[in-house]
Amino acid sequence: MATLASLLEQSQRLQTSLASSSAQPGVDLPAIQLGLDQIESQSRRIAGRSLKEARQTGNAAYLLASGGVNAEQLSSNINTVNVAGTFEPLVPLSDTDVEGYIRHTHEQAIISAIEEGRRATTSDFYRNLDVKMRRDWEKQKEKLFEELGRHQPAAGPSTETPRRGGSGASGFERGSPMTPLPATSGSLQMHSKMMRYDRVIRRLNEFRKEGYAFGLVSALGEASIGTSASDSRSAQATETWRLLSHLVQERDVLNGEFQRTALQERQYAKAYLLADQESQDAVQVRRMIGDGAREYLEEQFLAYVEKTLASRPTEAALGGDPSIQNKIRAFLNVKYSKNGQWSNQALEIANNTPVWARIYYLLRSGHAKEALTFATENESAIQKLEKSFVPYFKAWLDSPDRRLPKLLRDRFLAEYNQRIRYLTDTSDPYKHALYKLIGRVEINRRNVPGVTQTTEDWLWFQLSLVRETEGQGEAPHEKYGLRDLAAVLRKFGEQHFDPKGTRPLLYFQVLLLSGQFERAIAFLQQHSQYQADAVHFAVALAYYGLLRVSPRSKAADVELLVDGNTDTPSISFARLIHRYTRLFAHSDAAEALQYLYLICLNADLPSPRGEDQVALAHDYVRELVMETRQYSQLLGDVRNDGTKVPGQIERDLKLLHLADSRAYLFGIVKSAAERADLELRFSEAILLYNLAEEYDAVIAVLNVELGNSLSKPSVPENGARQSRGGFFADASKGTVGMAAGQEDVAQVARSILEHYDRSAGMGGKVSRRRRETCEVLMRLKEAMGMYEQGKLEQALQTIESTNLIPLHSDLVHLIRAAEDLNSVDDAIVRNLDVVLVATMSILYKLHQQLKDSPFGGDQSRQQKMQELRAKARSLMMFAGMLRYRLTAETYSQLMRLDTFLH
Repeated sequence: MATLASLLEQSQRLQTSLASSSAQPGVDLPAIQLGLDQIESQSRRIAGRSLKEARQTGNAAYLLASGGVNAEQLSSNINTVNVAGTFEPLVPLSDTDVEGYIRHTHEQAIISAIEEGRRATTSDFYRNLDVKMRRDWEKQKEKLFEELGRHQPAAGPSTETPRRGGSGASGFERGSPMTPLPATSGSLQMHSKMMRYDRVIRRLNEFRKEGYAFGLVSALGEASIGTSASDSRSAQATETWRLLSHLVQERDVLNGEFQRTALQERQYAKAYLLADQESQDAVQVRRMIGDGAREYLEEQFLAYVEKTLASRPTEAALGGDPSIQNKIRAFLNVKYSKNGQWSNQALEIANNTPVWARIYYLLRSGHAKEALTFATENESAIQKLEKSFVPYFKAWLDSPDRRLPKLLRDRFLAEYNQRIRYLTDTSDPYKHALYKLIGRVEINRRNVPGVTQTTEDWLWFQLSLVRETEGQGEAPHEKYGLRDLAAVLRKFGEQHFDPKGTRPLLYFQVLLLSGQFERAIAFLQQHSQYQADAVHFAVALAYYGLLRVSPRSKAADVELLVDGNTDTPSISFARLIHRYTRLFAHSDAAEALQYLYLICLNADLPSPRGEDQVALAHDYVRELVMETRQYSQLLGDVRNDGTKVPGQIERDLKLLHLADSRAYLFGIVKSAAERADLELRFSEAILLYNLAEEYDAVIAVLNVELGNSLSKPSVPENGARQSRGGFFADASKGTVGMAAGQEDVAQVARSILEHYDRSAGMGGKVSRRRRETCEVLMRLKEAMGMYEQGKLEQALQTIESTNLIPLHSDLVHLIRAAEDLNSVDDAIVRNLDVVLVATMSILYKLHQQLKDSPFGGDQSRQQKMQELRAKARSLMMFAGMLRYRLTAETYSQLMRLDTFLH
């Protein structure tokens, strides 16, 4: 054998000879670049790698062998596979066989089309599955967030200390003596309050249907009154309702009915929800809210004064004059007089009374005219203290927007800067407070120590400084409207007003007083003991058009408050109502429905938000119907004579913004029926389609259910329920139709068809094809029942009467029958397997009975057996024509039975 050295030497000689030869031009062989030692090294490296791969292959073979796989044989089989002729014809074609080549190409095109169709179908299936899963996930996510929102933890107590600063924070160091502390209440009290609220909502909707105004805030306030005098939580809630009545200017209401001028539904919607925030309408609404808040605090303070005088009559020395002048004098006696001497040395006394405190508290209690009267009557004494005060005070009160004329204001500012602005702690704080109110000066320092000592006092002082006529003479630094006050309160936060977290209604009142209605509702709803109150406060605000609602696209958010960091936040009102109704929907669906109507209060919003709110209300109503299944009460019923009894929803179409009963049937009932049909709740779908007057759809659902029932055992005749007017009743739910889903579907179908035939107009709405399909399925179902009972001949005759399966040997008729299946309803075609196997089983059993008969020589018996075999042959031929429509198992069963027959 030649060695590597000799091969190398020969190759070098060959290269040299070729290079020097001119007989072979163009030949240029590459020279060897590696030496023998290098070739040996590379060879050993390759050999080592091959051994390593072999060892790895051996490990893999060992692993496969442990699982029962012979890797060596499998590898050998794979290596013997020749895929070169995969797409070649099975029979070799000659070069001149054009017809064979075309046939082969045609077959390959069909195979490619089938494979492409399979791939496309698979791709479409997974794409549609992904879309459906995502859609279902969005629904489940919304429900999950709904549940999370229902169980949000209440705001707990905090250990943080309240903020203190130059903006009046020192006034929050102690709680107001006028604000009662909440007391714990049990579930019974809460349930009682919810029921009282329910009655008000029902009355509200009755008034809305009739087009009458309803004093909702006052009615809800009466409903919030506790059952016991010691229920301080209910008392505080009732007080908050009184506050809201001032904000919305709801007055002179008795038992929900206005005695004089009435507020209409959505009274403030245009100005609060639709107008630009800088428009005159929006400014007017803010002024109304600010004035109402100040009036409430004034009334509250006067009640506190009277309570104080009643508790300390000796010190008050009120006497027999109950006038407001005398009450304030007596209140000052209680507050600052001790043993006939004024205890506060900073107070300036004139005519034996602290004049500045007297004027201030007359203003604080809402009696500006009486304050001016007192100042005028004591003008000579006041002039000794402040010469120009009474003219300033009179000009300020005479102005409709509490604004000093420019000339007086300039003089006032000069005097204020000289003698009032830098008063010390030993100066009378009430004089300082009065000058700040009259001149509206030092807006950035809105606190007067010694005067604004409680939350309510400080808020009243702020609201007295608020002015919604910005830009009419004030410098930019003097701008201070209701929105500016709201921003200040937001900076303070709940911890500033309620550091221990034990009085959530106090901060709720603060938010209401500053016109932050959406934030107030979202805050109160977080406290479980006040969730029912939060819902009804939201309803009252929405009724008068003072609640911004979030768009439908935010329905899946956990938080109810949307855009909370802006000046115009909104709240998911529809979800708030829906969440509340879920607490009692199953126990009182009719009452839940009353609340869902309220979502449509916002139907007047600009498109598409208004339409979205109505659509949400309809969605929630449909959900209520489907989940509670109280169809008779909500949707209606059908009497024995076919007369429809309207349900609660149909009687309240106006509240759902449905134009007429047709819109109701299509928008609510039909949609619910389609959902029930989609969810395969056939009994409910039949009932709902009936109520929607979609009688053709009823038969379509019946056909599907009849087809599904062919493979199920039939219900015995004595097990069916008694029919009622063509439908079957479920007394436990008071509904009609196949309510419980336990009746014999064939009997239900028969009763419904008979009812449609008796009722004028119903039968004409059912298509002829679906009715014929229903009749065929009923006969097939009847035949299956006979088969189960052993009535084989009657069962065979019934099947033959349907003309679905040709049981004779006429080939032309068999072909026509197979072609006619293209026009047969899918409810029948899907059950061909069951029908064919059952028919062949009947033929087999009849044949077996005749075969086992002791009268073997009977000619008629032999003829009958022959007829049965002929019918079986026809059935097999018919089945053979139904390629791709029957399963392989069906073919197997038919062939086995046919073999036994022959």
